[in-house]
Amino acid sequence: ENPNDIVSAYKDNVAFVKGPKVQQFAPKTADKPDYYEIKEFDSVLSLKAETHNFPTTVEPFNGAATGSGGEIRDRLAGGQGSLPLAGTAVYMTSYSRLKSFDSAQGDRKWENAVEERKWLYQTPMDILIKASNGASDFGNKFGQPLITGSVLTFEHSENDRKIGYDKVIMQAGGIGYGKLDQAIKKKPQEGDKIVILGGENYRIGMGGAAVSSADTGAFGSGIELNAIQRSNPEMQKRAANAIRGLVESDNNPIVSIHDHGAGGHLNCLSELVEETGGLIDLDKLPVGDPTLSAKEIIGNESQERMGLVIGQKDIDTLQRIADRERSPMYQVGDVTGDHRFTFESKTNGSKPMDYALEDFFGSSPKTVMTDKTID
Repeated sequence: ENPNDIVSAYKDNVAFVKGPKVQQFAPKTADKPDYYEIKEFDSVLSLKAETHNFPTTVEPFNGAATGSGGEIRDRLAGGQGSLPLAGTAVYMTSYSRLKSFDSAQGDRKWENAVEERKWLYQTPMDILIKASNGASDFGNKFGQPLITGSVLTFEHSENDRKIGYDKVIMQAGGIGYGKLDQAIKKKPQEGDKIVILGGENYRIGMGGAAVSSADTGAFGSGIELNAIQRSNPEMQKRAANAIRGLVESDNNPIVSIHDHGAGGHLNCLSELVEETGGLIDLDKLPVGDPTLSAKEIIGNESQERMGLVIGQKDIDTLQRIADRERSPMYQVGDVTGDHRFTFESKTNGSKPMDYALEDFFGSSPKTVMTDKTID
């Protein structure tokens, strides 16, 4: 019999299944020094995995590091916020053609059955070493252990056709936990505030989603290298600690939360107000590079940023927590309720983006699956 333990699947940044009743050992309040106390709560376990193939193929260290970092942010952004515990990593490349250190073992002759190609960016051996270092580096600096993973190398030639993982598969995954009563996002209300935790905007990760969907090398190296993100685990830890303070509180004020991935503010902030609409003040988005255009400010994939919707009355509490954790915090917009998503500069009145939400989300068909019990 189905235990019906799935709480959320295929509709949030992570999947949740019901977990055990557990004890939380945390400060009574997160916005000031306070005593630790033990509280019981019904938990949910978060499960997540995603690929980061193109970035790892082009620049293995940062590609795998930001793959792991992005997957961690997804587990921070489940429901009204959730917490990461441990990560996994999977690497699939073409043959490494690694020479054996032990002459008695000999070389792996089957790896030479297919002629080695001229690699565009990195050799398979470089990718396996650098990507593994990158994923582990991010986890170590953030404070999440990488506990398991796997490696597969594969090539095959048949009927004048050569196949192999020339475009690498890098899959980052992990587990975490949250509170059952915080596992489902709430609906933003008109007047709620849109907040960003994390770093500034730079010309980093431009067009990453579009470039990663094409064959590696289809675009010029300048475009492809500009699409790679740069990891900053320390900044992510600061933002994660601020979120943790809210998740562990008795009354979590987060209405909705998403992480910044491909598409940057455009993707993250539009998802926050998907049901209502929002107005973003372009001038309040933090800019680290003054030469950025409006398009670059809106769409860059600078790492380690989280977007939140929170009520006006709770802004000061979040600000105090963010200050204690040294996490930059920016109030960048408001929930409007007009079902439009707009970026507008309050200083010059320009609107680099002003669309109805149905232009973003209205055309995606939804799969409806109906089951029935049979004897």
